[in-house]
Amino acid sequence: MIAYTSPLIPKQTGIARFSHHLIKALQTQLALSNTTLDVFDEDIGESNNCQSDYQAREIAELLLEKHLRDEYRHIIYHFGNNPLHLPLFKLLKKRKGIVVLHDTVMFFLMAGSGNGGLWQLLKQDNEPVCSSIKNIGAILDASPHRHPLLYPSPDKHPFLTEVLDNATAVVVHSKLAKDIVESSGYDLKVYQVPLIDYRQPSAAELDKIKNPLLRELCKQRTAAQQDAPFIIGLFGFGGPTKRSASVFKALCQLPEALRRRIKLIIIGMNNYQGDIEALGIGDSVLATGYVSDTDYDQGLALCDLVVNLRYPSMGETSAVQIQAMSAKKPTIVSNHAWFSELSDAAVHKISVGDDEVDSLVSGLTKIIEDKPYRDGLAENAQRYVAQHHSPELVAERWMAILEETPAGSEVGVL
Repeated sequence: MIAYTSPLIPKQTGIARFSHHLIKALQTQLALSNTTLDVFDEDIGESNNCQSDYQAREIAELLLEKHLRDEYRHIIYHFGNNPLHLPLFKLLKKRKGIVVLHDTVMFFLMAGSGNGGLWQLLKQDNEPVCSSIKNIGAILDASPHRHPLLYPSPDKHPFLTEVLDNATAVVVHSKLAKDIVESSGYDLKVYQVPLIDYRQPSAAELDKIKNPLLRELCKQRTAAQQDAPFIIGLFGFGGPTKRSASVFKALCQLPEALRRRIKLIIIGMNNYQGDIEALGIGDSVLATGYVSDTDYDQGLALCDLVVNLRYPSMGETSAVQIQAMSAKKPTIVSNHAWFSELSDAAVHKISVGDDEVDSLVSGLTKIIEDKPYRDGLAENAQRYVAQHHSPELVAERWMAILEETPAGSEVGVL
């Protein structure tokens, strides 16, 4: 028996959607060997109500009942840099298992335990007590509203070893992350497994779209294809590393005639309105906020181009990127970290640093005006994902990991 722990849909994290699709692929493979996959999360009511592929159980059962933990050969833990993963971290401190890292910086995960929790972690770094007190003070002083979840430099305190200490094996999605884990001193097996292809719908369906902004865009496409706007999408959880400010600046610098053809839709966190108004591009931008999974999928289907920048990296990959490529969308990405590992023929890569905005303006202009180039990127993207990220391939890699990895045990028990 295998236990799978992760935030689950409809929680507002990309790892929840990722897990939903990986669970289904693993269930198919494990069924062939008569192995059961049990799924665990916190607050499972909504998750069990919104899908029928599996019925999750409360992670509190595993936290409280050693005899239940002992039933599983492996517990799989999915960790991102987010306090949603704290229950998993508490369980990992009780029972060793296979750790899946979606980021290589865990500061915000640990910050979810509060200032006292951060102080305890800083004390464990073999620093004098006075130094750890100074560190927590510096973190709070640098954080807006003295809130550590807003700390602007999480890479200074990655807290990665706290997650790796009880890992029987580590799974990552990029060469960069693999190198970071291995250089951290972790001396067991580190596996690089591609992100899973969600196999997105290829066309928007008007009757399924609930968000009024997305529905209106779909109507424009249906009613007047010739005059319909060129739609650029920004997706997912917002933050400075997503480089949204650079996207807005680039939009401003496009020629007016070109900008009038564009609608930029922001699907996910909507905290950019001040920047949009200050730059005077409100007529070109539509922000939906968080939407249902169905609207998310159909919003992606509407896009002519997806911009998915990331700098600096914290070792993360992007399920949005694989979804967009699977949906046969041309994409613009930062030539940095995992994104730089993608095929040059399948994505348009732009510079990071001082040339970022100019490079983005050039990329946007090229893709919008050069249809053969745009279509070639889209074809190559879908082919690349089918070759490297299929659910069958990912599940097969996971079966090998489960077979090769020694069974987990209680922490402190050999």
